[in-house]
Parts: sequence; C-alpha cells; structure tokens
Amino acid sequence: MSKDTTQPDGIVRVRQYVDLDRRQLLKTAAAAGAVAAIGLPGLPRKAHAADSLNYVGWEGYDTFLTEGDIAESTGKTLQNTYISSADEVVTKLRLGADQVDICTPYFIHDNFLAAEGLLEPLDIAKIPNFSKINSTVSEYCKENMQLEGKWYAAPMTYGSICMLYNADKAEKPTSWTDMLKDEYKGKCAITADYTGNLFAWGRVAGVKNPHRMTHKELAKTVELLIDLKKNHLRTIAPSYGDLVNMLSSGEVVMCQGWEPVTTWVGDGANIQIAYPKEKSMGFIEGYAIGKGSGDVDAAHAYINNALSLKGQLAGATANSMPVVTDEAMEKADDANKAMYDYADLSEYFEVKTMVVPMYPVEEDGDLAVWDDYQEAWEKVLKS
Repeated sequence: MSKDTTQPDGIVRVRQYVDLDRRQLLKTAAAAGAVAAIGLPGLPRKAHAADSLNYVGWEGYDTFLTEGDIAESTGKTLQNTYISSADEVVTKLRLGADQVDICTPYFIHDNFLAAEGLLEPLDIAKIPNFSKINSTVSEYCKENMQLEGKWYAAPMTYGSICMLYNADKAEKPTSWTDMLKDEYKGKCAITADYTGNLFAWGRVAGVKNPHRMTHKELAKTVELLIDLKKNHLRTIAPSYGDLVNMLSSGEVVMCQGWEPVTTWVGDGANIQIAYPKEKSMGFIEGYAIGKGSGDVDAAHAYINNALSLKGQLAGATANSMPVVTDEAMEKADDANKAMYDYADLSEYFEVKTMVVPMYPVEEDGDLAVWDDYQEAWEKVLKS
C-alpha cells in the first residue's frame, strides 16, 4: 500500500529544537521586566484585533484548532505567528503573555511556565471535550501539564523521538547502539534535538531517568555522543525537512527521528519505525493560554474544538500525528491506527517510550541542571 505523502509545509520543513537555556530565559525575563517598569514598548507585538486571537506555535498544530465552523461560532479567527524553534514560545510569553491567546509550549516547559505566572489555568468546564481524552494519555501528561492540581495545558497529540530505518537497506534496529555498527558507518543521522539525543544516549549509558543525570552521568553521555558524531554519523540534521530529504535520497538508512517522518518520506524510501530497548523520549504536546489573554473564553472554545472529533481527525490527517481522544482513536483511518496502535497505549508509554519532566533549574546536590545539559550539547556540536 502506498504511503500518504501529505507533507505539512511548516512542521516538516522548518521545525527545529529548543535552544533557550536558563541564563537566556532570565535575561529575557529581566528585559521584559525593565520594559514594563519604564513603559517602553520593547519588541514589536501584534495588537489584539477585536475579531481575532493570537496563536503562537508550530505550523500544523493550528489545524486541530481551526477545523469546522469555530471561527463563525466565536466570531474570532486565528492570527498566526508560526515558530521555528520551541524557545520562541517562552520568549513571546516573557515579552507579553497577555498578547498570546493560544500557544504550544514545549512539553517539559508547561508547568515551569505556569509557575512563572505566564500561563492561565485552564477552566476545564469550558473545555467539555477534555473529558474525552484517553485516560492513559491524560495520566502521562499530568506531570508536565498540571501544577498544584490545575491544568495549564490541554493535550492534543503525542509522539516520541524514536529510531527510523530503511527496511530495504538495514536490519530493524533494537538498540540505539546499532548506529555504531560498521555496516552503517556514514549512513546514520541524528536530528538537532538535544533533549532526544541526551535522553537516548543517557539511557545507553545506563541512566534510569536522563532528565535527572548527575554531572558524571552527563559527562559519560557526552562522550558517547561525541564518538557517535565523529566516528559514525553522516550528519546532524538541522530540521526534519533535511532529514526527510536524506532518507528519501538513500543517503541515510538509519536515524533518530519522529513517527510522522515515515509518512513524509512517502514512496521515496521504505522507512519504518523502531523502538529500541533503551526506550525513546516520549512527549505529549498541548495548547496553553497566555496569562492575561484578552479573550480567554474564545481561547477555551478553540481548544475545545481541537479536542472535538472533527478537530482531532483534521489535525491527524494534516500532520500524520496521533490523536488523544477515545472517539477519535476509534474513527482514525487505518494508516493512522497502524502507526500508533491505539489498542495498546500502555505499551507505548511504559515500554517503548518515557515521557520525561523538566530538567532541574536550580542546583540540587550532584544533579546536572538545565544549563549543564545545554553546555553538554554545545560540547557535542563543537567536537
């Protein structure tokens, strides 16, 4: 059966990765505070139009929100600011959370941003479709999306930074270390997703939770990644668009990636998914509302629409991503069901993947903090 080669332009072509560290975050916070204190305009911001909501997030993620007649029923259209890296959401919230009606924070940032007072607590009564979210999905996103019993983001899709391989040119990998095999030298790639890379090779190093590494464990992980980069990889792909091109051309036969990539490659190559024994970093993405949003009710209505049957299926079709509500899982097309196996979500979240929390932000004994992870990845890139 031929693959659906639908390729959402933004998320495939330009999606990059979080590169904002704690120091940068604090600088942004200080700048925002100074702007507020002296009454200067700071960075340009989109004004709120009476008939629109400001959306800040990945291109493609808005397709869940906008399906159907939601614009007519609310009297509001989305005014989109598409991001090319995850840190842009943090920056825009810091510089004016009240100008962000709906956003897609990086999943480990949700409760961190909530604690910083940058997100509105969600009124679940205004999101009746929230009750339709699959219980397994709901359970695994609580750690990141809840703070003190309140939800600050509503899950809308999920996935993992898994392994991909060309089934016509490589054996199905069972471990991240299969990329070290001689027969694949110069034929493997990883993306520039430092969180996924440090997770994977932290697990190879024997770390139980790679987001809670000691300094020694992080140093060992860096050693493994430097060896991988210098002696085995063809390249580090800066975006998924680049990765798709290399898989399609046959330059790369095994890589770190993301489930939808198999569809985006299309018939150019027989790309399949593999979940290594060390697990893949899992994530659950969601929508949040900036603190002080000018139209919280309409923002809730759009999020509710994203969790409707039509919203879920529209987003899944447009992006080759999974859905999170039970009714959408039942109605998803055969290709989507085959890729995400909704009948066994417990295995996905317990055996194949691990949904991780935010890195420590402040010093805590011998644990590495957010800055240390950033510096570790920079060391890999410069090696």
